[in-house]
Amino acid sequence: SFSPDGKRIVSGGGDEETLKVWDAQTGKELLTLNGHSLFVSSVSFSPDGKWIVSGDRDKTVTVWDSQTGQETLTLMGHRGLVESVSFSPDGKWIASGSRDGTVRVWDAETGHETLTLKGHSGWVSSASFSLDGKRIVSGGRDGLRVWDISSLDTFE
Repeated sequence: SFSPDGKRIVSGGGDEETLKVWDAQTGKELLTLNGHSLFVSSVSFSPDGKWIVSGDRDKTVTVWDSQTGQETLTLMGHRGLVESVSFSPDGKWIASGSRDGTVRVWDAETGHETLTLKGHSGWVSSASFSLDGKRIVSGGRDGLRVWDISSLDTFE
């Protein structure tokens, strides 16, 4: 995933429990982020570039300081591998999709689980916010679902 300014890239996955931040122009490794216990499956920068979120096969979602590599939050609640993570356009929320068939929405500052979206019959392989932050689209083995979250009090 590219940082919003295009200067850095964060990577994770393969057979490693680490994330790496790279200089997008030179390819030089800038940071290694350690903390997951199994393979990293998804990574993304926050819209302001200050944070990185990662999803792991250890069923956790982790938020990192993108400058220092310090782990700031560990979000637990999924009962299956976390396949997808993304920030809302305003950076206030994190959506995570899991093999437990749910999309969970987390407060990006406190780590509080705000919402669990259920409806997929199998695992969720992707979850992402709309540009206006009022909807989440999730995809899985059973197809796509679009969730309207605009009227929820938790998002006021």
